[in-house]
Order: sequence, then C-alpha cells, then structure tokens
Amino acid sequence: KRALICHFLIPQPNFGNASACVSGNVKPMHTASQIHDVFVIYWSNGVCIFRANNKITAISEAQLRPFLALETLDLSNNNVVEIKSGSFPALPLKNLFLNNNRLSSLEPGCFTNLSSTLQVLRLNRNRLSNIGPKIFTLPHLQHLELSRNRIRRVDGLTFQHLPSLRSLKIQRNSLNRLMDGCFWGLSNMEVLQLDYNNLTEVSKGWLYGLLSLQQLHLSHNTISKIKSDAWEPCPKLSELNLSSNHLSRLDESGFANLGVLDRLDVGNNRVSFIADGAFRGLSNLQMLDLQNNEISWTIEDMNGPFSALDKLKKLFLQRNQIRSVTKKSFSGLDALQHLDLSNNAIMSIQANAFSQMKNLQEL
Repeated sequence: KRALICHFLIPQPNFGNASACVSGNVKPMHTASQIHDVFVIYWSNGVCIFRANNKITAISEAQLRPFLALETLDLSNNNVVEIKSGSFPALPLKNLFLNNNRLSSLEPGCFTNLSSTLQVLRLNRNRLSNIGPKIFTLPHLQHLELSRNRIRRVDGLTFQHLPSLRSLKIQRNSLNRLMDGCFWGLSNMEVLQLDYNNLTEVSKGWLYGLLSLQQLHLSHNTISKIKSDAWEPCPKLSELNLSSNHLSRLDESGFANLGVLDRLDVGNNRVSFIADGAFRGLSNLQMLDLQNNEISWTIEDMNGPFSALDKLKKLFLQRNQIRSVTKKSFSGLDALQHLDLSNNAIMSIQANAFSQMKNLQEL
C-alpha cells in the first residue's frame, strides 16, 4: 500500500478522493500555529498520521474533529505548551505521540475523549512537573512514556485508572520521592523503568500493587537502602537492575520473595559487605553482576557466599580488588558456566578452587 503525503486545509479534508493528494516528498511551505495547513500521511486503509515538526502551539478539538479515521497522531517536535480538557474530540486514536514539545500542563480529563481506544501515549522530552491522579483515565492504555520531564514526586493512586498498562517509563526525571501506593492499580504492568533519577531507597510501600511486574530498572539513582520485605509485592519479578547506585551492603534476605528472579545487576555500587544468606531465596537466578564493587573480603574470607545460587550460570566479579581465591569462594555454584574475575589484584589461588564447577566454560 502506497503512502500519500497530502496537504489539507481543515475543516475540508477530502480523504475519499485520492486524486486530491499529491504523491512524493512534500515539504512544509510555512509553519502552523495550530493544527491546520499541516501535512498528513494517509494510507489507503484509512489510517492517517500527522507529520511532526510543524511548530504547532495549540491543539484544537474543532480542527481534529474531521479526522474520523485517525488512529495514530504524531505531534512530536512541536511547541505545544498545554493540553486542556476537551482538546481532543472522540476519535479512534490508538497511538498519540507528543514527544519533544513544551508541555508543562496536562489538565485533568484532557485525554478522556480518547479513553475508549488509546493504547500508546508518549510524552517524553517535555516540561511536566506534576502528574495528578485525574489526568490518566485511560482503561485501554498499554504503554505510557514520561521520560526526560521534570517530575520530582509521584503521589499515591496517580495511575489507578490505567488497569491495562503493561509498561511505564519515567526515566531521566528528577524523581526523589515515590509515595506509598503510587503504582497501585497497575496490576497488569510488566515493565517499569525508573533509571537516571534521584531515588534513595526501595520499599514495598511504593511497589505495592505491582503483582505482574517482570522487569524493574532502577539503575543510575542514589539508592543506598533496600527495606525489609521490599520485594514482597512483586512475586513475578524476573529482571532487576540496581546498577550504578550507592548500595554499600547486601543484607541477609535482602532479596527475599524473588523466587523467579532470573537476572540481578548490582554492578557499579559501593558494596563492601555481603551478609550470610543475602542471596537466600534466589533459587532461579541465572545471572549475577557484582562488578566494580569492593567485595574482596566476601570472596577471600566467607564460606560459600554464593552457595544458595545453584542455578547460576553467569557471575561477573571484575574490578572488586580481589586478592586471593579459596576453595570455598565459589562452593555451591555447580551450574556456573561463565566466571569473570578480570581486573582484580589476584595473587593467590588455592588448589581446587574451581574444580567443583564442572560446567564452567569461560574463566
């Protein structure tokens, strides 16, 4: 099906007559302060997409109303400052892209007219600082992106009206507070990305309600504490990324209730102490990354610090100031296939230190 680029003067679009369109790469002749005299890409199956980069500053319900078959609306890279209640008419929109605008205000109910169909909403690279609980009432939304905004705090019940949400991105904001119950209502969400923020701790209060969560990305924050039973609300978590934080110790049962966890990344922290039983309960873990920490004492003096990880296949321990390896350092790691000890200061290795790892393929 051929893509046709058309120039319509709203409110008199002619989608039914292909002869009104001109095929080829048409460039805008001028900028548009509102959604009229803009370029549209139109497919023969009735789906139409607004072209981005028109310097649009406002969204008008009256100007969008004629586009009855609109399923994807891309208004990225424009100058839209706010979205008011009623800005959008009742359209069968599935995808709405508003990346890289100047949005600082979302009025409660601004997306209500799209609630019966909208599945993907992208609001990255804007100036949003407040997101209230009445903004996102979208029962069919599956993917929400809010990265690179100015959000510092998420209050309880903010996302309670998004029961179908599967992924949420709030990366590269200034997040320093997640209030208890802030993700409550997202019982079907599978992926939560909170990288590059200022979060300082993990608690079950803000994780409450994430019953289906499979991936949690918390890298590049300032997390120094994981509270007791923090992971209790996330029984299906299979991938956890805590790299590049400020963790200095891994306490006993610090990863309790994570029986299906497959991948754990705690690299690039300040870990100097790993308690006995720190990895207890991680019966399904297959990859553990502890690179660039300070765990030389754990490897040199503890008896089997990884003994609970009998399914572990990959262990990364590079750049940890390890000076010696004993025969008990890696006891219990019968399934291990890959062990990285590079960039340490190893001067002595006891006899049979690696002999019990019958499946080791790379050292």
